[in-house]
Amino acid sequence: MTHKPEIQYVGQFYIHGSEAKVLAEQQEKKKAKTRLPLAYLEKIEKIYIDPVALVGMAVAVFMLVVMILGVMQLQQAWNDYDRMERKLETLQTQNISLRKEYRSGYDLDEIRAKALAIGMVESSEVQTIAIHVSMPEPEPVRTFWDDVVWFFSGLFA
Repeated sequence: MTHKPEIQYVGQFYIHGSEAKVLAEQQEKKKAKTRLPLAYLEKIEKIYIDPVALVGMAVAVFMLVVMILGVMQLQQAWNDYDRMERKLETLQTQNISLRKEYRSGYDLDEIRAKALAIGMVESSEVQTIAIHVSMPEPEPVRTFWDDVVWFFSGLFA
């Protein structure tokens, strides 16, 4: 005859009476942990502040201030640039008008007549000679690096 297999699942799902009381006590404990609103307000809570986060926030604020100051300086530089550009334009127009006034103030024919009267000649009548001047190259000055290269090239030659 074959033996009947033991039924094992009955012990898994069965709750004994003493265990049921333990569960009931745990539920009562959970209900007992409720607090009154005043008791909750009286409790002092500690808040932990991470020093790395605090330093990071300080660095971010510092960088924001530096960026704002940089933008203000850049704006001031642009204003100075625009002001100088307007001043340059006025000086250029003034220079053009003064140059025109200066050139109209003298007569070239009168200057040529005075130059011929004191013995000057026309540039087309003068003999010209082209002279080519070549500057001698200075002797190279030996540096410490040249001496080091010379030493090691002689050492390993």
